[in-house]
Amino acid sequence: MADMPGMSRALQNERISQMRVLVVDSFGQFRELMRDILLRGIGVGDVIESRDGKEAISILRETPCDVVFADASMEPIGGVELTRQIRAGVDGIDPFLPVIVMSGHANLGEIIEARDTGANDYIAKPLSAKILDLRLHALVARPRPFIRSDNFFGPDRRRHAVDQFKGPNRRIGAPDNSDTEPSGSVL
Repeated sequence: MADMPGMSRALQNERISQMRVLVVDSFGQFRELMRDILLRGIGVGDVIESRDGKEAISILRETPCDVVFADASMEPIGGVELTRQIRAGVDGIDPFLPVIVMSGHANLGEIIEARDTGANDYIAKPLSAKILDLRLHALVARPRPFIRSDNFFGPDRRRHAVDQFKGPNRRIGAPDNSDTEPSGSVL
């Protein structure tokens, strides 16, 4: 993984060690596995667990978190709907909170829906400690600006460096309808 200029791997690790991560999944054993990987394998400061999106909203109302990992297919509120509610700022929750949607049944439609709802990322299960580590470091080292338009609010869906495009249709300046806030409350 290429690090962002000016942000050393040591600084990224320090920021990750101060994070509070919310893991939202209906399976207790999976939540425990995530907790162990995040705390012991990656060095996250604190992990909170929730069994579904409804409970996650209650937790987020009371306890600020830095990142949410949420399974896509939970009842009554899954990861995509949870992302939608977070981006809407429901119950005073930070709408810039990074959300990574996870799924054991990954399909293109669900990936597109998660992206279009404003998820920062999407991970297919089974996942590995390496993937979780890479995704957390990417959130810290390369936060994407948030975009607000008539039909979308969330992190910029473009993953490439916009400045690299040199063609005649290159956009000059930022569009009037975009926010350039950092992507979430990552430390």
